[in-house]
Amino acid sequence: MAGERLIQMMNAKGGSDSDYADIVYGKVINTDPLKIQTSNQMILTESFLILGRQVIKRKERIRVLSHSDTIGEVSGNRPDVTETIEIDGSLQVDDEVTMIRLNGGQQFYVLERRNDRSDVDG
Repeated sequence: MAGERLIQMMNAKGGSDSDYADIVYGKVINTDPLKIQTSNQMILTESFLILGRQVIKRKERIRVLSHSDTIGEVSGNRPDVTETIEIDGSLQVDDEVTMIRLNGGQQFYVLERRNDRSDVDG
């Protein structure tokens, strides 16, 4: 019953499929200027893209908790410290991305990289 009501509401709004938000997958084909090719071969340029924080270079403040440490022959306890680190999530050619097509299909929010090359294990 609730599903039928939802379908009725969507149909009442009208419009085509491209009028609603959905998930789109793409591949970076150029970085300067940024171009992403979608799975249906459409090429999106920078003017159509909004980059999320996971796919840009950014600085973050982190807190390193106190811990025991040994450097050479010297051991000791280190206090809590706050550090600023730089995370380079910039997109590179051949990166596969997940995007959200915004209402109307005129803008795409680049949410994340699907082939995560920042894994600390390799």
